[in-house]
Amino acid sequence: MLPTDDSDTLLSTDDVLAAVDAIGDREQFAVAYAVYAHPDDGVTVPEIAAELDRGEAAIEPAIDALVDGGVLAERMLCLVDPSVDGPEYELTEFGRLLLEEGVLAAFDTAATVEDL
Repeated sequence: MLPTDDSDTLLSTDDVLAAVDAIGDREQFAVAYAVYAHPDDGVTVPEIAAELDRGEAAIEPAIDALVDGGVLAERMLCLVDPSVDGPEYELTEFGRLLLEEGVLAAFDTAATVEDL
């Protein structure tokens, strides 16, 4: 039995694979990392676009894919400053774990192996 086939897990196999697929795209990974590396809790589309030096329209499909994949979530309205124009995004708990313990850990391991 695959570990994700366990009926006691919070995420189904399809949920996990959707998140891996979402963060596996280079553009979507760049957006997820920009949200991860941002010093504030929530990040707006204009802030992400400025960080990546791309237009807002260019990154919106990546944001949508990351939200659909369960990597990003729109912040709850009660947590957002009323002066903020538009939605703010943050990594989900699973998205943060996937990024830190999965992708970024793999980069660290690759750098270590390269140094050997």
